[in-house]
Amino acid sequence: MRKSLRLMVAAATGAVLFATGGIVAASPAFAAGSVSATGTDFADLFIPPSGSDKITFKIKATDVYAAPDKPGKIHVQFLKPDEAESGTPHAGTAADIPTSTATPAPTGDVTVAASIPLSASDKPGTWKYRTAFTANGVTAAPTFTNPWQSITVATATRVTSANVDPDPVVLKKSEEVDVFANFKLEKYGDEKVTNVRYEHSSGDYYTLPTGLEADDSYHGSASFDYQAPAGSWQLKVTVTRGSKTYSFVKGFSVKGASAAAKAKSKITIAVSPAKVKKGKTVKIYGTVYRGTSKWGAWSKKILKLYFKKKGTKTWKFVGYVGANSTGKYSKTVKPKYDGYWRLQATSTSATNSSLSPYKLVDVR
Repeated sequence: MRKSLRLMVAAATGAVLFATGGIVAASPAFAAGSVSATGTDFADLFIPPSGSDKITFKIKATDVYAAPDKPGKIHVQFLKPDEAESGTPHAGTAADIPTSTATPAPTGDVTVAASIPLSASDKPGTWKYRTAFTANGVTAAPTFTNPWQSITVATATRVTSANVDPDPVVLKKSEEVDVFANFKLEKYGDEKVTNVRYEHSSGDYYTLPTGLEADDSYHGSASFDYQAPAGSWQLKVTVTRGSKTYSFVKGFSVKGASAAAKAKSKITIAVSPAKVKKGKTVKIYGTVYRGTSKWGAWSKKILKLYFKKKGTKTWKFVGYVGANSTGKYSKTVKPKYDGYWRLQATSTSATNSSLSPYKLVDVR
């Protein structure tokens, strides 16, 4: 009778009974478990230009199951630049290890996603991270025995020196107004300009080309017609880097068309070649137009040619260039310095002035 009672107690409690009658609690089963010290597949290793974001990567662990439905846990810590390894680290994130349907529980490798948070106020440079593993059921803080690993986090993408010319834009009846956009893309990785446009809150927009000059500066334009809504507009530059997409904006204003209006004008410009050895010639050419409801050649128009040395702010008059009867012009120059070239059509009593876009010539 006493023996049967002892067996019933053992079955009910899950304890181990020894011949002496003493009771010892059974130890829970833990996975041996280990986690790789080094992550893989790092993405977006750069500071965001605004707000908060994260660096994503993957971590591999082995023998993580105490039972198919009892996976362990991966832990991540990290340090920012100038933070000592002896200091208090920050907590990263690792995804939960999924449960398994296999019996017995698998002992092979498991890979999970992990991330390190960062924000626009953080510094680029050398960041460090380390990993740890705790078995299922362990409630104590993890012990980080894996060594610190280093990653290089790059500087944030920047769009600088953005401006819209003219500002304000004054619309004209029955004609278009050329609006020029300029900015500099400061690249620290694989940045690409994917969209440039002028936007109004009504949903109206004008699309500009996306190409950059050799020095990563941008010079583009779009023509506003007199029906464009007046008020606040913005230049919006969309840049992709890694898996991220960022938008940079610059505001400007548009004023409605007045009753009186001159004919408009515009100048196209091209340079060939865009890169040249010092002492060699470069051809600057294009066409000058004027018109009201549609474009036509500005026959025999005399244009002014200007040059601005790279790194300076002053445009210098170089000389005159005459257009032929079809509005086409051509000028050969021998540039001495890297810099930008543009032309101006001065106004008349019937036609407004205009400036061509900038073109960079790289002197080697």
